[in-house]
Amino acid sequence: MCDTLCVLPEWSVSGHTLLGKNSDRDPNEPHVILHVPARTQEKGSRLRCTYIEIPQVERTNEVLLFKPDWIWGAEMGVNEHGVAIGNEAVFTRAKKEKDGLIGMDLLRLALERADSAEAAVEVITGLLAEYGQGGNCGYSHDFRYDNSFLIADPTKAFVLETAGRAYVAAPVERAAAISNRLSITREHTLRRGIEAGADFARTKTEPVFSYFAQGARRRAQCLEALSGGPFTVADMIRVLRSHSPKLEGREFTRSDVGSVCMHAGGLIGDHTTGSFVAVLRRDAPVTVWATGASTPCISAFKPVFFGSGVPVHASDEEGRAYWLERERLHRAVLAGKVDVEALRARRDALEAAWQEEEARMFASRTPDPAELYAFAALASAEEQEMVDAFSSDKWSEMPGRGYFGRYWRKKNSTLGAARR
Repeated sequence: MCDTLCVLPEWSVSGHTLLGKNSDRDPNEPHVILHVPARTQEKGSRLRCTYIEIPQVERTNEVLLFKPDWIWGAEMGVNEHGVAIGNEAVFTRAKKEKDGLIGMDLLRLALERADSAEAAVEVITGLLAEYGQGGNCGYSHDFRYDNSFLIADPTKAFVLETAGRAYVAAPVERAAAISNRLSITREHTLRRGIEAGADFARTKTEPVFSYFAQGARRRAQCLEALSGGPFTVADMIRVLRSHSPKLEGREFTRSDVGSVCMHAGGLIGDHTTGSFVAVLRRDAPVTVWATGASTPCISAFKPVFFGSGVPVHASDEEGRAYWLERERLHRAVLAGKVDVEALRARRDALEAAWQEEEARMFASRTPDPAELYAFAALASAEEQEMVDAFSSDKWSEMPGRGYFGRYWRKKNSTLGAARR
């Protein structure tokens, strides 16, 4: 389960496109930030994705990927051209193919091959038509689904939704949000497998999984928040941290799949494992605000730039260790070993200072890359000091005899273990 939202320049205080996403996955599934440089490949070479092999292109873009550590593709990311994409699991009536390109593969391929949002739509739809989509996307159990995408660049954005090899796309006007349910009805401007004017969401939605995923509920929360714009980065982060009224104030003692900041436990198996907000500028570097950690309501969104270091890593192994360190802090919060309000107060002060400094750096000029890297390194060091100050070696001592406590004790016993 996930949520992705964006605002175009006319609905952004800074005049730049903003795209943000929460990735909701198994609570023990490391979510890493991976940097992949631009590359030139030998003509005729092949590329191994998560489950299938396809022809490689001669040049691929530099990308920042936000991904499960065991999957080739990514849940969200941004490339050197300022194209950013988030994807969502959607549940449809389409017959599932055994093996194909999973949605995360399609997202990464689009970022590596496209130089605009329109080109990214073309990459995904072309690959989808040729190879289909299919394969297990579950970390601890078999889980298969179709996908939707919110694709943005510095000037425009599109929603692309799929059902098997069928798809529809529509341009975004001002702002948009997608979740775990098809949302395009008759307004599609690009399509395959459905006639013009036909209701895609109505004819393709599988109702049972779609209902229990509560994507319609979370999307409504995002759209309501977006209606109050224009938006800032802080506003985007606030939405990604938001809980439903029934969860607010009790987010560490119960679960709720209906919250944008999703908390697992009990019968709920998904948890927000990573979050980001990308600022897409026309003629200046992209800023990515990233947690590199689960649970955005307690984690810090740090500034990241192409070429900067931690929390961005060169390998999944390095990113896994970084994520697990912060996940043990989250588990210490669940165990009651952390003063949550003190943690949030320190985080809020850091974020306010980082956002103020980033705005100052871009106010009247394009900052030098070395200046950006130094700023990102300082922010990363300050966040690390916060993590060190609040971490506890008693993180696994989950209290309570109910189902919620038993759920997290079981998760704690296998945190960091190899994927099953």
